[in-house]
Amino acid sequence: MYYDQIRHRHSQVLAATGLTPVEFDALLVTFKYHWDEYYSHFTLEGKVRQRISYNRKTSVLPLIQDKMFFILVYLKTTPPLQELHAIQFEMTQPQANRWIHLLSEILRRTLKTLGELPDRNSKRLIHILQGCEEVLLDGTERPIQRPLDEDRQSACYSGKKNS
Repeated sequence: MYYDQIRHRHSQVLAATGLTPVEFDALLVTFKYHWDEYYSHFTLEGKVRQRISYNRKTSVLPLIQDKMFFILVYLKTTPPLQELHAIQFEMTQPQANRWIHLLSEILRRTLKTLGELPDRNSKRLIHILQGCEEVLLDGTERPIQRPLDEDRQSACYSGKKNS
């Protein structure tokens, strides 16, 4: 499966990556920069490069958009078995593993450069949110410890039944 095969089917691109084709292309520019920076200094195995390397057309992921598509599909599908992901992209499981680890780091650098990396530091988050008009929180409802005192329990507990 290659990006060029489905890029004109906007709903499939969105379903596979979580991005529209326009968002994909915008992210691709920075992703390509970080890929080129990495690949000019290191091999796919992470060893220091001894000579200039050119992108091979026979590579399992020949184009930069295929590399980014590969890692976005992997991350969007709540990491499936690497064997299954390898089958989808016509490669072996060890190749998929190598690409997943390498491209995850490239994507992390890309998101950090664009300021889109999630932040767990509350002070930085408050500083960032001051400039935002709308904020959408992505949260999951989690069970909480209910107080044993009946009055405090009725004040704290919403009344929803256990899931």
